[in-house]
Amino acid sequence: MSKQRQTKWCPPRGITLVKFPNRPNQPLGVQWRVDGKRKTKTFATVEKQIDFAKSLAGDAHRNGTAAFRLDDSEAREWRAFRAMIGEKVNLTEVVACWERYKTTAPAALSLATAVADYTAAKEAEGVSEKSVKHYKPIFDRFAEIIGTKNVAAVTNADVEAFVAAQNGSESETKKTRFARVRALFNWLVEKRKLERSPFVGLKAPKIVADEVEPLSLVQSQTLFAKNSKNEDGRPIDQERRELCGRLALEAFAGLRFETAAQIVATEIRPDGLRIPAAKIKTKKNQFLEGLPANLNPWLEWSRPKEWGMTQRQYLQAKSAAFVRADVPHPRNVLRKSFASYHVAAFKNAPATSLILCHKSPKLLHDTYRGIASQPDGLAYFSIVPPSS
Repeated sequence: MSKQRQTKWCPPRGITLVKFPNRPNQPLGVQWRVDGKRKTKTFATVEKQIDFAKSLAGDAHRNGTAAFRLDDSEAREWRAFRAMIGEKVNLTEVVACWERYKTTAPAALSLATAVADYTAAKEAEGVSEKSVKHYKPIFDRFAEIIGTKNVAAVTNADVEAFVAAQNGSESETKKTRFARVRALFNWLVEKRKLERSPFVGLKAPKIVADEVEPLSLVQSQTLFAKNSKNEDGRPIDQERRELCGRLALEAFAGLRFETAAQIVATEIRPDGLRIPAAKIKTKKNQFLEGLPANLNPWLEWSRPKEWGMTQRQYLQAKSAAFVRADVPHPRNVLRKSFASYHVAAFKNAPATSLILCHKSPKLLHDTYRGIASQPDGLAYFSIVPPSS
């Protein structure tokens, strides 16, 4: 009954109730005039429309037409607002946009809680739990810088201090750590858990081309050692075996990631690798032979007949492997390591070039000769899987 009484209320002269069928979100309006100019305000419900009209009518009754006018400060504020949004912009649309995107101050959030929420979201997106948990060392390093601050209190200066604390790390490692923490804060802003990221306006550390080098012998040994055994003594699982087998294809056969990620058991032969044209950059069938002696032990140990990773799964597992070993992961680093150590160990650039499917050995010889010593090259191709 109250609704019926409200809808039957008739406004006094000067105030008109109108409908806008083309505005489904706020189809009901109130119109009045100020100094001969028509003003309009729209509403979603009859109740709000009538309440506003009554309020307007009451002001007009008490204060005359002055109730319809803006005072000096209101007029200045209104003109400034109109200047910002433009004269022809529909105010109803402005209000609807503000309602949709307006922010409220987020609750205080500790870094530990933020990391837990973020990693849970990554797992829900399909990133494996094993991959996600290797973000933790990076976030732990960031926690050492900000201490007990909640994420909303983190500043640009804190981020700069974090970057400075990475001095001494490989250039690619510094960039990776910066990117991982920045991704966390960008996600918090996206999910409206944070109003503004402290990374705004900051650039990632630059990677100097000369710093992107093959892995050192120790880094190479660590990468395979950390991923071919479990430190708690548990048996190694098949997923980790496959990971190491595919890493060996990159490190000890010089395959690109895209190729190593697609190799299947039937393409692995005792005397080499049979690679279909569709799986290699040259788009020509290749048979790679004369490969280093330590490759076959890794392939046998990794049980290729049980391989089942997709390319994306291998990418995630590979990234986690480098984090697990705390080894930098610049693009194509294992292929570059193969080229550097193969040239150094065997002093035969044409043979190395043939394995890498290069058209000419000259560029390879000019690029990789002298990067590694022969003893290190021989030691590199002596990296073998554990006996178990």
